[in-house]
Amino acid sequence: MTRGDPHFRLRIPEDLKREIETAARANSRTITSEVVYRLEQSFARSSTYQGDLVEEIEAIRVRLAYVQDLLQKQELSTSSQNRDA
Repeated sequence: MTRGDPHFRLRIPEDLKREIETAARANSRTITSEVVYRLEQSFARSSTYQGDLVEEIEAIRVRLAYVQDLLQKQELSTSSQNRDA
């Protein structure tokens, strides 16, 4: 971060401000650096989470297609058996 970076004024509850100050001291950061770090982490996590969801949805689609195929084969088998009986 440099002095040329844009400024961003923000009103926050007093208890949250104290938590940020405490965390900044514990992590040897300035308050600004602590806030920036935590914001960056939240966006990174959100992006990773969305990627995980996309992968999970694709896996579910594959399993669903497999189950649909099995059901179709079962229905054909049952239909064939009923005609033979």
